[in-house]
Amino acid sequence: MSKASAESKADVDPGVLARARARVLGGASQAVTEPTPPGVVAASDGERVWLLSAWPDGATPALLEEYDTAPMPLDRSGQARRVLAAALRCCWTRLDDAPWPGEAAPVQAVLEVYGGMSRGDAELARRWATGELRRLSDTGWLLLDEAAGVVRPGPRVALWPDDSLGPLRDLLRRLPEPPQGVIAGE
Repeated sequence: MSKASAESKADVDPGVLARARARVLGGASQAVTEPTPPGVVAASDGERVWLLSAWPDGATPALLEEYDTAPMPLDRSGQARRVLAAALRCCWTRLDDAPWPGEAAPVQAVLEVYGGMSRGDAELARRWATGELRRLSDTGWLLLDEAAGVVRPGPRVALWPDDSLGPLRDLLRRLPEPPQGVIAGE
């Protein structure tokens, strides 16, 4: 690293750097023992802390898009919302509690719930849903461990205000039941 590069790195405000990382990475994580920089919201599950961009009060999706800061930059947002709902149906096991940090659920169970919500070619729907799980993980809405075959709610879910959860709980109760006996990694 050159001397000029090291000096410019030292001049960067840690809060600005943390917000930039959160925006680019969709929720970078760090150890619980590390300090949380100013300007970000921290969501912890007890082991890790995810640093998330805090949107200003009153920031609507239209305002965010105007500044090229879409809150959920996905190609097929309707499908992504259905995959997120299927994942929440499997991971948010006690709907009276908060959805974060939730429980790990087998990806297979999420795909089956999603299959029960969609029509048409089942194999194509599974492939699309698998891609959406990855994109939702990339943006911090879900935490996907493909090696273990499990998914759980992501740190962005921790930012949902309590008063907005009632309609979501009602929706999830109407979705197909997660399959019983599905084991992660199968």
